[in-house]
Amino acid sequence: MKIPQTFFAFTPRGAGLMCAVVYIEAGKDVYGWWIGHSDGDYPPAFFKLENFFSPRTTSFFATEGSDLYGGWKFDYSSGKPKRIDPALPVEEDMCHELERLQGEFGAEWLFFDGDEGSEGEVEAYRHQDLPVLGVNIKGRKLNKLDKSDVVWTCWSKDFDRDILDYLTARWPLEYGKE
Repeated sequence: MKIPQTFFAFTPRGAGLMCAVVYIEAGKDVYGWWIGHSDGDYPPAFFKLENFFSPRTTSFFATEGSDLYGGWKFDYSSGKPKRIDPALPVEEDMCHELERLQGEFGAEWLFFDGDEGSEGEVEAYRHQDLPVLGVNIKGRKLNKLDKSDVVWTCWSKDFDRDILDYLTARWPLEYGKE
């Protein structure tokens, strides 16, 4: 496994967090988690890009919400969600790794409106005249975003933009659909 890679897109006047993505590479596959804006909500999901780093066709599987143990329930490979019934199981060792990855990522970067102990984060947003929405980037992390465009972004050093291009062309989030 490689070092986790992250990407954020944030609109300070609008939906707020458009998307947050964290992923790891595992051989020819990519595993990760996203959360982002879609129809006024912030749906999360774990995902697998099977055969992404191979000449074979890539399969794009996602969970329903953050339910890893319910398995891969959606196939986004064609760009239109296709329900998988019965769901494909997520590999047991990958379940634990993805839970850890998402937990560390969320704790470092995100807070949710109404989270216990988030008063300091809410105050940081108010100080910067930013709305607190359903999901937010922690106030101390906002300075890491490139603010030179309408959508503020942040890429980890080795983030593979081909992965984001693949995701945004198919996922249910609004980011990348414009």
